[in-house]
Amino acid sequence: MKLKYITILTILFIQMIGCKGLPEYLFLPQSLKIDLTPFLFRVYSPAELATLSNADYNLNESGLITSSKFAKFLSNWKNNRPSGVSGNLVVFQVQTSGGSGRYVFFDGNQTFAYPVSNFQELLTDVRDDGVLAIDGVVPKGKKISDFFSIYGIDPAIDYIVFASDTSSLANLSSATFAYYSLLYWGFPKERLAVLNGSIADLTTAGTLFTTPSYTYANSNRAGNIKNLFRDHTVLQLTIGDLIHAIKGGNTNLEEVDQIPAEGFQIIDGRPNASFTGTASSTASGSKYTNCTTKTNSTLVSNTCLVTYEGRIKSSTNLVPTDLYDGTTFQFKSFNQLQSYLNNTGYSSNKQIFVYGEDATKGSLVWFVVHQILGKPTRLYEGGWKQFGALGLRSPSSGSSPSAISQPASYWRTDIATLSESNTPNADANVPNYQLDVARQFVKNSNKLRTEDKSFLRGTSTSGSSGGGGGAPTGGGGNACGG
Repeated sequence: MKLKYITILTILFIQMIGCKGLPEYLFLPQSLKIDLTPFLFRVYSPAELATLSNADYNLNESGLITSSKFAKFLSNWKNNRPSGVSGNLVVFQVQTSGGSGRYVFFDGNQTFAYPVSNFQELLTDVRDDGVLAIDGVVPKGKKISDFFSIYGIDPAIDYIVFASDTSSLANLSSATFAYYSLLYWGFPKERLAVLNGSIADLTTAGTLFTTPSYTYANSNRAGNIKNLFRDHTVLQLTIGDLIHAIKGGNTNLEEVDQIPAEGFQIIDGRPNASFTGTASSTASGSKYTNCTTKTNSTLVSNTCLVTYEGRIKSSTNLVPTDLYDGTTFQFKSFNQLQSYLNNTGYSSNKQIFVYGEDATKGSLVWFVVHQILGKPTRLYEGGWKQFGALGLRSPSSGSSPSAISQPASYWRTDIATLSESNTPNADANVPNYQLDVARQFVKNSNKLRTEDKSFLRGTSTSGSSGGGGGAPTGGGGNACGG
């Protein structure tokens, strides 16, 4: 690392003494007509990105914050903002359905607030990891750049709070996934927060000042996530990483992460019924519309099911409903959360792999373990929705085939070495979706992270939006111009 920076500084020094008439605002990327962005990035570890909360949540400056801290920020942001923060306070009221009719009061100068009901559109994507397309996962770089532009956010200096509008699991998990998405894309954890409790409840309790009317305001600026030179993509655990770890490194998969030297523990963040393999407990998602007419009429929604139910091999259960109050949807005390984690048999310092039904639901447990309890944690975004879909079935005549048709497929998961408590779902409820043979034997599931690393470093072919002056890239001629 030191050698890299010494080399860059040496190049800069040579450039400066070799050029005449350079302006006073000389900056490395502008003076050299080469793009050094890929060499400036720092790759963070799960431990470095973890946040250990104070036992008294009122003392937190980021991560999980309380209404008292939040109200203090809003009352006088300039004087009360956390140390090291120089930008605006930007609040998002997460509304997945309906609305409280109460809006955070903001000045439109240094504080801004936005009621948002379409977080799925803004901060999730349907993406192909190389094995099986997944919906509801972290968005592409273009979409995250658009997000900053739409709401006038400069990721280099601004502070963001995600708050549930009304108290519900959907709002809370959407808030934690939004937090995860920004952290994944390099936004510093010191300037990210989730409000403990909903705007509606906190207003009723008199701990938060809101208004019944809303007027849109925007700072009319935006920064570029690339200019932070931070790579947080390690937060995402691919299915390849997971399988490679479970099998003790005995796979022929490519571009998988090494098994953590300190060991790992897999935590299933789903209700107990799903953890124990109860039939029909995990829907694959409405995007599989070709199974709608085959869906059992007793199901409450016309969505397909995964091939089989069960749990990932050796995983322990951290039931999400244990982690928050079922009425206020505020997280339980630090000591209670720590006790629940201890009950899983967690051994200190091990890296934790968390999964839920999908990325959004899994993010709630990830947030507790990683951003409250401060444990080195990664999120398997595909969740059981992907893992449980990759089973092999022999359906009755006329029924739809399963995703896996080759018993020896690298991605077949319904085998004793990879899953437990397996219960097949009814043929008629499983999507008519079969991977081609090439995909069943592809060795790499790292397509998403590869794309995102390329985007951050400016080597992606996909366009992006957002402000920030990019460095000149290459070009003929000498570095002094002319």
